[in-house]
Amino acid sequence: MKGQNTPAVIISLLLISAALWGFTEEIEVTGLFSKDCILPCSFPPGSDEVIHWSKENKKVHTYYRQKDQLEEQDPHYRGRTHLFHENIPSGNASLKLSNLSMTDEGPYTCYVGTAQYPTEVKVLLHVLAPSSYALEYQKTNTERRLKCFAFLTYPAPNISWEQGNVSIQETDREETRNGDLYSVRSDKDIVSTTDTYWCHIDFHHGVWTAEWRMMQDHLQEVEGGHTVIPCEHGNDIASTDGFSVVWTLHRNAVTSVLASFNGTAHSHQPRVQIDKTDFSLRLDHLTADDSGEYLCNISTPHGTKLIVSTLHIENSGNTWMIIGPVLTAVAAVAAVAVALCYLKKNGREVCALTRGGTLPGAPEPELIQMQRKREAPYSTTDILLPNQQPT
Repeated sequence: MKGQNTPAVIISLLLISAALWGFTEEIEVTGLFSKDCILPCSFPPGSDEVIHWSKENKKVHTYYRQKDQLEEQDPHYRGRTHLFHENIPSGNASLKLSNLSMTDEGPYTCYVGTAQYPTEVKVLLHVLAPSSYALEYQKTNTERRLKCFAFLTYPAPNISWEQGNVSIQETDREETRNGDLYSVRSDKDIVSTTDTYWCHIDFHHGVWTAEWRMMQDHLQEVEGGHTVIPCEHGNDIASTDGFSVVWTLHRNAVTSVLASFNGTAHSHQPRVQIDKTDFSLRLDHLTADDSGEYLCNISTPHGTKLIVSTLHIENSGNTWMIIGPVLTAVAAVAAVAVALCYLKKNGREVCALTRGGTLPGAPEPELIQMQRKREAPYSTTDILLPNQQPT
């Protein structure tokens, strides 16, 4: 052994002994990107502990002679590894790995040798990025578009679209990178509002799916009344972790948040209320400004549904209730005017009509002078309605 590095020889013998003796354990651990994570490793307590952590051919952390030996540590791990020295005598060789990066993911091996036993523990580390996903619906005067987002994920995900049951190509795509992490946006124009659209995001540990569809039955209501807009949540239930519902109104390219549910119902606008059982939206004291597209957005950890309902508010009909009496009153006054006209025996006649004044809020009475020759028949077209100018 002359000329060989003694610690290296000890570690090599330790690896061989652990493999031959069969003291091997396999563990899976999941850590979060940029956070700290502990890779567990326990061994039968003994004396003269030698600990060696490695990942494939990289030296992660080495300990012997009761202290860390980091001269040959891989630069990628420098300043990021820590053993719990006070717990080593009791059989704990776990390694704390700080500020996780995506390249830390993979298999690690912990070799521990004492004067009594060799031990090998294999740890498979998964690193989860703080990924988030979303579906955005945009409507302008000329088009409708869906935007499917994957934020801060690794590796770059694959995004695909379906219309009905047919695979379709995306309209546009944008990809950016922040260190190890990717953010991707995929757009798709809606060409048929009778079809359902799906966006599928395939990432490292599964699939996230977004669904968009428009209710074909438009809601028609009148001013002053109320309505209930349904939210078809299907098999999604409120007891699911991460379940939430958000109602928004799209009107004139402006989006307003109306109500939400995340275990508790919340109203963000007056006159609205969300039902905590079926997640429908109730609107009271309707006005013309309530017309628009209402979106029920149901979210779970596995996907989201965006259901669009169209509401149109019509005049309540009170206008006709007012106009009716006005026309009736005018007709009655016209009859009186005709009678007054024919009371005169000689010369040109003067017929006096009053308009308004008899109805609440109507204009003040006005005197309308109409001159007629006795032989000329009376014409109702000579009666002036409010705000009409004589010709």
